[in-house]
Amino acid sequence: MKIDSIIIDKDPTISLDLRTCLRSKFPEINIRGEACNCSDAYRLIKTVDTDLVFSNVSIFKSSLAAEITNNHFEMIYMSDRYEDAISAIQENACGFILRQLSVEHVVSAVASALRKLQERSSRRTTREEIPQETSYLPHTKLIGIPTIEGIDFLYVHEIVRCEGLQKCTCIVSTRKQNLVSSYNLGEFRKLLEEYGFFSCHKSHLINLMHVKKFTREGFVVLSDDATVPLARRKRLEFLQVLKHL
Repeated sequence: MKIDSIIIDKDPTISLDLRTCLRSKFPEINIRGEACNCSDAYRLIKTVDTDLVFSNVSIFKSSLAAEITNNHFEMIYMSDRYEDAISAIQENACGFILRQLSVEHVVSAVASALRKLQERSSRRTTREEIPQETSYLPHTKLIGIPTIEGIDFLYVHEIVRCEGLQKCTCIVSTRKQNLVSSYNLGEFRKLLEEYGFFSCHKSHLINLMHVKKFTREGFVVLSDDATVPLARRKRLEFLQVLKHL
């Protein structure tokens, strides 16, 4: 599958390095243009039928984000600051790359983008065969988890629970290895609650899809057999939410 792409960055050296890396690792990606400022970037996005945009987060968020609506492309943010990874997640970007351009991080981010583009293409080709109300399900959402090594991408339904560990968060999933993010549990509440996650305790956020049992002692048992405390003030809300599952 051929992928049309554009690069938005104020430093032409970064654009050149990224173009070289993509040409080597992803020959199916065709760079249709480059921009170094907001006006050129806006023109490119409006005139080029692009599938994938690599953009310096400061350029896109400063002006373009408010101007571009109904995005038909996937976005990979680039920044000098690792802290901008959380912005990438909140803006529904499919990847994040530090502008030092580690080949490993570029490959990881682009691979995630290609998966999402493939999924979008598959949904488009089968849309006529699938009832409209079931063509997209919230639990199939792919999200990025910022870790010390970069961003790991998980489907929402794979996440069983999140546990706050001081200023960090442990993400327990159906995969073999747990993830530890430097972002606190509050950030994950904002990210995940709209997808059926419930804050049952100040240190725990659980995926209601993985609830197995609620004990008389006030604990929730999840699909990984973990026992998580349910705060007393949360019990009524928890039971009311479960009635609608």
